[in-house]
Amino acid sequence: MAIEHGSALAGGPHRHLVRKKPTREEFIIRGATILTMAPTGRGALEGDIHLNDGVIAGVGGSINSPSAKIVDAKDMIVAPGLVDTHWHMWTSLMRNMASNVAGRGYFPLTTAIGNCYEPADVYLATLLSAAEALNAGITTVHDWCHNIRTFDHATSAVQALVDTGVRGRFSYGASRAHAATQPLAVDGLIRLYDDWGSYAKAGLLTLGLAWRGVQSVQRAADGSPHVTPVDPLVHRLDYDAARARQLPISLHVNTSAADRGHIAALERLGLLCEGMQLIHCTEISQPEIDAIVARDAVVTLSPYTAMVIGYGVPPLRALVDSGVELGLSVHSTPLCGSANLLELVKVAQNLYNASAHSEVGMTAERALRLVTVEAARTLGLADRVGTIEPGKRADLILIDKNKLHMCPLTDLHHTVVHSVNVGDIDTVFVDGCLVKRDGKLTCIDTEALRAACRDANRSLWERAFPSR
Repeated sequence: MAIEHGSALAGGPHRHLVRKKPTREEFIIRGATILTMAPTGRGALEGDIHLNDGVIAGVGGSINSPSAKIVDAKDMIVAPGLVDTHWHMWTSLMRNMASNVAGRGYFPLTTAIGNCYEPADVYLATLLSAAEALNAGITTVHDWCHNIRTFDHATSAVQALVDTGVRGRFSYGASRAHAATQPLAVDGLIRLYDDWGSYAKAGLLTLGLAWRGVQSVQRAADGSPHVTPVDPLVHRLDYDAARARQLPISLHVNTSAADRGHIAALERLGLLCEGMQLIHCTEISQPEIDAIVARDAVVTLSPYTAMVIGYGVPPLRALVDSGVELGLSVHSTPLCGSANLLELVKVAQNLYNASAHSEVGMTAERALRLVTVEAARTLGLADRVGTIEPGKRADLILIDKNKLHMCPLTDLHHTVVHSVNVGDIDTVFVDGCLVKRDGKLTCIDTEALRAACRDANRSLWERAFPSR
């Protein structure tokens, strides 16, 4: 029997941290500088934006509606809500704990502590990540959940997304302790799929598969890595279940030198398919890039964490120049420290220009597409979000432009990428719901959330390392 939607199990003792549920209202955002991210020629406008029933009903000029609430935006840049394309949201309770010290790196740390997670810990961690996302102007997340120890762990993570009102995809994966030779408990994925109507919130959330792929990096006794093919009886079980239900599939591939050839293996086996999201791709060949383009697969890069963990330098320029649909991702806060997606845009532009040996290799406008319209395309959401146009869903961020570090205000795209900080994001809408206003989240008790997370961090550490 599926867990009842909204039950005490899905979230446990932490549901009270969401003080109220986000609700839609009609708004007119008045007198804004609008960065639409729409096609060339409509990139920036001055005027109003009308939000009605979760939809952008009008953009530009002077708009009036007697029933609408007015948001004064004469000192604001309005941009599309940011789209993160891959985030292990359950790891946020271990923020900055991966210390780059032998034995305390990301994988041993998250595995040891992750094995101690209870459903309430997953809910709290996902709630913290979602709250941080909304505060940072990230209105769409892709929660790549690879610590589903029980079905209750999965529903607790999804419930946190529901409660905060963030838009996103939840990708169902294995647990940290799950052996590569052991099939995913696919009945949990199917069970969640069958009950997804309880969580989808009229399309605000979608379900996907966090697949493990067709090869696994194993380590010998001396620590040296080697690649082992995964038995088809293992890797086809969840793949076929997802394909039969038309669920999007996402997987880590070509992450490091040890995992080279993973995309080539997918292509050789006939498994690389349209919309499949390939994560990291740090060690990738041009024939593999060509296969991605030919199959209409997509890629997400985590440039900051890929470099800090030692995977290598992401081949951003090769992917962009080959026409691969591309998004950027936070990945995990134990490694990157904070969910500042605009910082990743800056890193991406710098990576491209450094590789091209050109100041004008990638413009700020092109880089910003990696967390707006192009990122939305990689998640199959480009018809809903990513630009500010009539008919799109009302996912918007309002940026206070009267800050010293933005003066004088010149090129808007460059300003957003290179000058805007999280603290400059004054207001955030998701699907027409006001989730941040005057620099503060409207529905989440952030003080109580911080206290709960501090307590949970200590408890998890004591459970994982009782003798330390």
